[in-house]
Amino acid sequence: MEQNHGRNSLLEKELKKGVVKSTAPIGLIITALGLGIVMIVGSYLIKYIRGPLPLNEVYNTEQVKNEYVTLHVQYVLDSFMETYKTRSGIRTKSDTYYLILDEELGAIPVRSSVSRSEELERIMDETWDYLNGVREAPPQGSTITGTMKRMKDEGEKYYQRALDYYELEGGGGNYYLWDGLLDNQTPDSAMMTTALGAVLMCLGLFILSRLLKKGHIESIQSFLDSHPEVTRDYLEADFQSAEKLAGRFWVGRYFTYGAYDKPEILSNEEITRAWYQVRSVGRSSVQELVCLTRDGREHSFSMNQNTANQVISQYQAINPELAKKMGLRDKAVMNGGLEENS
Repeated sequence: MEQNHGRNSLLEKELKKGVVKSTAPIGLIITALGLGIVMIVGSYLIKYIRGPLPLNEVYNTEQVKNEYVTLHVQYVLDSFMETYKTRSGIRTKSDTYYLILDEELGAIPVRSSVSRSEELERIMDETWDYLNGVREAPPQGSTITGTMKRMKDEGEKYYQRALDYYELEGGGGNYYLWDGLLDNQTPDSAMMTTALGAVLMCLGLFILSRLLKKGHIESIQSFLDSHPEVTRDYLEADFQSAEKLAGRFWVGRYFTYGAYDKPEILSNEEITRAWYQVRSVGRSSVQELVCLTRDGREHSFSMNQNTANQVISQYQAINPELAKKMGLRDKAVMNGGLEENS
């Protein structure tokens, strides 16, 4: 009669441990990365959903920093700085800083993209026409929504120069309104980034959910079902005397055990060939031992070349026929003469 192999099964414990070591780190990293993106960028979207605050509610207060605000631009006095970007050797203007005059708040710097420049230039022309008496009605203004950012370095210097020229005083601690920006990106990009973070978080949780399943037990049962002549006690006894040749890889007298994200058990007598290879995965490479079984399937186990050579030697000691099946290329790989790539 077979023993009851429950929680006391060494084979189950080691296979489970292998699943945890293979799955938990990458699952936790992906989940944490996704959660971090959602929490950071999601906070921007909370401002967007809440809606922008009127600038006059936060201007000249500590709350103004990185606040999502709106301002009705009635008068544009001048532009005082431009920014450029270079792509493929071509330099183009990207943003323009304007000096806005608000009847309640005074001088306010606004940064706007080229796509908005035509409208602000129109308001600036109408502003001077109105101030010079050419135009009777005030300029037809426009509403700007964006994030308040601190003016730095060259921007602060040119802003102060513009204030001095028009004999104005700047308020708001030298903060400027960056038109169209939601904290550090546009609302559309914030939505896309948050969606990406949510996808990563779900993927990480999906990977971690595998830890709750009994894949290690299922792999044992699957092997026993496909090998009815093998009993569970026989399998456990072989594992207890097996030699651990890698962190999660054992070779017993009759069976091979791989405790990776998907645990595998192989019958040694069914292994018809074994070799070491280096496989390219994107920009990196993976070192692994590959075992070919009678059914034509290849089973890969991650390990370095020295360990793979030890495993192959172990198989040859168990089954001398494997040594006869090794070609010159396999022997060269095993002796360190070349690395096999596939």
